[in-house]
Amino acid sequence: MSIASRSSVLLVDDEKGITVVLGAYITDLGYVIDVAHSGEEALEKLQQKAYEVVVTDVRMPGMDGVALLKEIRKHWPETGVVITTGHADVSVAVDCLRLGATDFITKPVNVELLEFALRRAVERVIMRRQLVEHTIHLEFLVEQRTKELVQAERFAVMGETVAGLAHAIKNIAGGLEGALFVLEKGLELDRKDYLEQGWGMVKRDVTRVRDLTMNLLQLSRPLSLRPSKLDPGLPLSEVAELLSARMRDAGGKIIHENMPQPVALLDEQAVHTCLMNLATNAVEAVEEAVQSGRREFGDGKVMLHTECDEQYVRYLVEDNGRGLSSELFEQLEEGLVTTKDRGSGFGLMATRKAVREMGGELILENGIEGGVRAILLLPFVPVGNL
Repeated sequence: MSIASRSSVLLVDDEKGITVVLGAYITDLGYVIDVAHSGEEALEKLQQKAYEVVVTDVRMPGMDGVALLKEIRKHWPETGVVITTGHADVSVAVDCLRLGATDFITKPVNVELLEFALRRAVERVIMRRQLVEHTIHLEFLVEQRTKELVQAERFAVMGETVAGLAHAIKNIAGGLEGALFVLEKGLELDRKDYLEQGWGMVKRDVTRVRDLTMNLLQLSRPLSLRPSKLDPGLPLSEVAELLSARMRDAGGKIIHENMPQPVALLDEQAVHTCLMNLATNAVEAVEEAVQSGRREFGDGKVMLHTECDEQYVRYLVEDNGRGLSSELFEQLEEGLVTTKDRGSGFGLMATRKAVREMGGELILENGIEGGVRAILLLPFVPVGNL
């Protein structure tokens, strides 16, 4: 099937003799043709039917070809327009090309040039349609692929969560088995001290089950963020104050200087919770290092720092505690991992989740003196820009 047999042409000329002659020739080429004898009539036909090409004279009473071209470009931009004009109006025809006409032919019309102009106009229209269809198809493919990737990401996160949950449950189950063994020995030997010890172990592991359940519920819910005007240094100052006594009991100190920061838009509760999780981990690392006799870097230290630039609010939580192996660092990046003997790893996962929902990023790396450095980056939205 030829291009012409699939295409329709609207021929516009106020001279009926021209429309009869050119109309017959265009029909012989295989095009479906309609005729209009004015610009106004052409617009009426365009509103009723879609045409691949409009062939119009420039000089016509009432609405001329230039005005018709402008209307076509405005309302039917995909339609090709071929201008026919006298030799004296070539400059007008050139202006029509600038306005978006596909081609122009001088009168008397050379039928071979007309055939070429029609074919080129139709090919251009078909190419545009194919490009639009290809673009729509590409958008559809991108949308589908995006959905697949999101789904895959959800499955990956689910897998990490399930793996971490299994690890946590395994730890709790092991603890309960140990408690049952101690209780059984207490009953068998009628030892009250064994019973008290076993009962304490049971209570401890029941508490862990409760905490695990609450963490799972917390992870399943999106954060309900309520940003407000806040000095970014305030949450970290509160964390430092809350943990100072505990650090002193461990034989260490918290190093924190509260420098004034530009007021930003932040969710105070969410930021405080994330910083408290990170700082508590740092304090526990120092406590463990002290208990195990690892004091090669002197007294235990947890350093807390806040700073802002044009892009981020940066929070730094750094310790000189037990540190992490390269293997553990890799596992921390991959998913749910704990460095504590009886930890679940959900605290760190919850912190990562909260930071991401606030549009930020959590970076963990080796700190000074063999410890761990946690960098929490949050978008800095200055209140003055609101």
